Amino acid sequence: MKRFIIMTCLILTGCTATRHEQLSNLGFTRHYLDGYQDGCHSQRTNGQTYHDGYRQDPERMYRKLRYAQGWNDGFEQCDDADVSYY
Repeated sequence: MKRFIIMTCLILTGCTATRHEQLSNLGFTRHYLDGYQDGCHSQRTNGQTYHDGYRQDPERMYRKLRYAQGWNDGFEQCDDADVSYY
């Protein structure tokens, strides 16, 4: 019985996808995904500086529209309570 429970947990864990994988499968570009991940990380860590965990690539933020959109979306949608999509 113990072996069955462990195997079930492993199978269910293997079936879950991260938010990054879900967005990638939907066709979002690499710049958008990088921005989303950086924005989400910044929101989750509540960092105000790079030393606190704030992530944002200033050059890409102004030159790559998709990165900026991804960063803003990630920052708005992620918070400490929603770790399953990070």
